[in-house]
Amino acid sequence: MAETAAPLVDHVLPPLPVRQWVLPVPKRLRWYLERAPQALSAVRHSLLRVVEAHLRQASGASSHAHFGAVGVSHRFGASCNCPVHCHCCVIDGVLEPVEDAADVPEAVHFRPGWGQGARLNS
Repeated sequence: MAETAAPLVDHVLPPLPVRQWVLPVPKRLRWYLERAPQALSAVRHSLLRVVEAHLRQASGASSHAHFGAVGVSHRFGASCNCPVHCHCCVIDGVLEPVEDAADVPEAVHFRPGWGQGARLNS
């Protein structure tokens, strides 16, 4: 996974703090998710929605703030087994549009979400 994540962090995502999230899937669901890619995609999207909502809340940003993330489904392990799971590289905060920047189109302000000691409660 490091071969995939490093170029994303270096060349795709902006130069901001990034965290990698990994969502393992329980054994009972793996068989189903291996055969239903749309279900695995829905699981990954659900993870990213929860992370975005929490980052927005932890940073105190408005509902117009968004985060940046890249997610991939990983279908194999080091021993060639099939532990389906999701990897996501997520910017460690949210990008909020600047309202008083009428002269600068698409101006955004970065608001850190995790750096202030916020924790994701499950």
